[in-house]
Amino acid sequence: MIGMLVTIILLVVFSILLVFLGVKIVPDGHGRIVERLGRRHRVLMPGINVIIPILDRIKKSGFDQFAVSVEGGIQPSKPLWNSKGDISLAEQRMDPREGKYLAKDNSEIWVDTVAYFRIVDPMKATYDVAAFESTFISLIETTLRQEVGRQDGDTIITARDTMSESLRSVLQEATTNWGTQIIRVEIENIHFNSEVAEKLSEARENELLRRAELVAKQAVAEQQILLADAEKQSAILQAEGEKEAAIKIAEGQKQSQILVAQGQFEQEKLQAEGQFLAKSREKEGEAQGFAAIASALEKEPNAIVALETLRAQERVAESLGKSNNALIVPSETAGLFGAAASIAKGYQQLIKKDL
Repeated sequence: MIGMLVTIILLVVFSILLVFLGVKIVPDGHGRIVERLGRRHRVLMPGINVIIPILDRIKKSGFDQFAVSVEGGIQPSKPLWNSKGDISLAEQRMDPREGKYLAKDNSEIWVDTVAYFRIVDPMKATYDVAAFESTFISLIETTLRQEVGRQDGDTIITARDTMSESLRSVLQEATTNWGTQIIRVEIENIHFNSEVAEKLSEARENELLRRAELVAKQAVAEQQILLADAEKQSAILQAEGEKEAAIKIAEGQKQSQILVAQGQFEQEKLQAEGQFLAKSREKEGEAQGFAAIASALEKEPNAIVALETLRAQERVAESLGKSNNALIVPSETAGLFGAAASIAKGYQQLIKKDL
């Protein structure tokens, strides 16, 4: 019984030790590296994690702290790794000392930069680079020295944003194998020594004066261009107005000619209609006269012979009257002509009556 009790107690103690040593709680925003039999194994993420005691252990040593530049000296910043082996996964700030660099035009420039980054792969940041903080600072200084050496002093002053983005891109490419993401790089300050700053100030002043003169000349040229454009537009508008007026006059003349032609056409049309009606009435009267003659002939068929005889005698008498020769006409013949004339006159009266 005593041996069994001891065994139970030992099992309970061993279980408690397993739970105490095997269960690991990782705080939020951190990670822990687990080594199994001395080799990298896996990363514990925030929350409750279980490891195998004796076989697994949390890596806690081998990390250094990095320093940030502050007024009055250098003081250590919060470490990326703490004594429990927690590795910060939050955004970090790396701020090296202000350094003196040589530009392309051999001018000495003081540049102060700060880099913001975060660790995305704790294993690479731990095992793939020795002394992460100091190596990172050296990389920033080396990259900044190369970027400053590619440009002259005046360009560096005016191209701060461009240089910051170039630094970020180069640092990201260099630190990808370290399991690090470069979020942004900012240039806090850029300045020269007093002698160079004075010369740059004079050069800048001369440049500003030159630009002001250039701007004034451009303004005068633009004003002249605007005046020329205004005159051009005025001439165009005047020509267009004259063109429109000529078109209106031509259209008025054309319309007037059209109206005159239409009036003449209407007048000729009315005259033609009047003549047509007159001829129609004349033809109608002749037709009625012929109808009356036809009706009379039906009653007296021999009348047509006498009528034609009288017409013939009338023509003979008319011819004799126009002749230069004098004729003696018997009284019987004169009486006959008189009768013929009476018949013709009666015939014309008959026609007028019928009309």
